[in-house]
Amino acid sequence: MYGKIMKQIRKAKGYTQKEVYTGVLSKTFYSDFEAGKYSVEITKFQGLLKNLGISYEEFMYFKETPDEGKQLEEQIDALYKKGKFEELYKIYQQYQQHPQIELRYSAMQAYLLVLLTNPNFYQFSRAPFQEILADLENAKMWTLKEIKLSKLVLLSLTESDKKRADELFQRILRELEKYHSFDTKIYYEEVGDLFFNRLQSLLIINDIPQAEAVVIQYQELVKPSDNLLLMIQLQFITYLVDLYSNFPEAQAQLQLFLEQLTAIPTSETHFYQIIFQIHQEKARNYYQRYIAKSNPDKE
Repeated sequence: MYGKIMKQIRKAKGYTQKEVYTGVLSKTFYSDFEAGKYSVEITKFQGLLKNLGISYEEFMYFKETPDEGKQLEEQIDALYKKGKFEELYKIYQQYQQHPQIELRYSAMQAYLLVLLTNPNFYQFSRAPFQEILADLENAKMWTLKEIKLSKLVLLSLTESDKKRADELFQRILRELEKYHSFDTKIYYEEVGDLFFNRLQSLLIINDIPQAEAVVIQYQELVKPSDNLLLMIQLQFITYLVDLYSNFPEAQAQLQLFLEQLTAIPTSETHFYQIIFQIHQEKARNYYQRYIAKSNPDKE
């Protein structure tokens, strides 16, 4: 889709392909890029914007024009929120081989959402998951689309894939670093989402030491952001991990924190309540089994 918009702007400004793409993309690549078959990484995208003489904000203005890709993303989001897994899987089947990369990625997203939330769906197979994972690992260049897909893949990896999950997490971090100087808003939003997903996957397999290390790493990364929502998320995940190592105290702290959050009108507040309910009993059992028994004073 970005390539098609680039072509639209290029023609409107009267530029040739040579004027816009020379020094940034090869001649054999940019025609396919404009046809919507491929994406480009952020550093090359910056070069194209410079050659076009427009800002990122101007480009995004053109991008907001309704198109099939955006409509499909909105449809996937609506179906996911309604739990329409059969419809999501049909979207995957319909678009998985589409010639436009944007629509193929939307198909992968639909598949991964079914895998994450309803893996027992009667038509479901994990074979496409392995194909998606292999495609991501073999891709030499990642754009934001691959990063977003990789975060869903990270949540879908099992305990037996721990090493693979570690490697995928580190690659996502490296790929995101390219956005730090380009658009800090995108960077911190994606980093916040990545670390939240990473933490959930570690808590699911009871890897508490690694989860604690992830919280510390996240704290260092978001400290310069001065973003209130990220600070709230940091405090929440800190209490969440503490539930496993010091359940009685952390439960009280987290309940008070969530009560205070109800006064802040954000969409995350209800979501945090749900996450707390998911982990509360699991954390209690872990604490009683591994912490309290080995430390009688904590009983």
